[in-house]
Amino acid sequence: MAVNRTLLKLIFEEPLEGCRVLDVGCGAGALTFLVARKAKHVTGIDISEEAVAEARGRGVENTSFLVMDADSGDYTSLGRIDMVVSHLCMSDAIIRNSYRALPRGGVLAFACFHSEHLIEGGRPSRFSYTADEMRRALVKTGFTVEYLEVENKKIPFQNSEEALKILGERTAERWKRDGRLEHLLNYIEAGGRSLTKSILVGKARK
Repeated sequence: MAVNRTLLKLIFEEPLEGCRVLDVGCGAGALTFLVARKAKHVTGIDISEEAVAEARGRGVENTSFLVMDADSGDYTSLGRIDMVVSHLCMSDAIIRNSYRALPRGGVLAFACFHSEHLIEGGRPSRFSYTADEMRRALVKTGFTVEYLEVENKKIPFQNSEEALKILGERTAERWKRDGRLEHLLNYIEAGGRSLTKSILVGKARK
């Protein structure tokens, strides 16, 4: 999935020159490399050794990548962090870890799945949040919320084959195992012809 444009706007409106940024759940570095164009240095962490190896292979000078669990890892061990960014990787633990690592005035900017994302599968992703849930999690941790909006888009399809292509092979396999695929096929059989893309985008300051 392409990096959310609103997230990029929220990041780039900050004075990034001289900033050291942490990209949580960086994958192969899609967001990392965009932020690195303006920031002093960007560190990417991801639990996938394969993704980290791919990102390192790009050889971008002002970036570094580490295999680390975003929920259980100690961000303070990574040195100075002025901003934390995250694209489609979010949890209460990530919020808490970010708060501990950031200096006063430091920013957490993110895009994560909203609870309506792909709701045609019958239930929200366990990694998703409603806007109210996210606001409560941020405020409880100590952040001041500066921006929090839901972006919804309906993606049309003509038949089940097109719907599965939109989902992607990995998601379809996971849905097959947990029962959501059956719910989706029932939705299509009943006449459903669109999938909901719903992303929650936010920025909070310590």
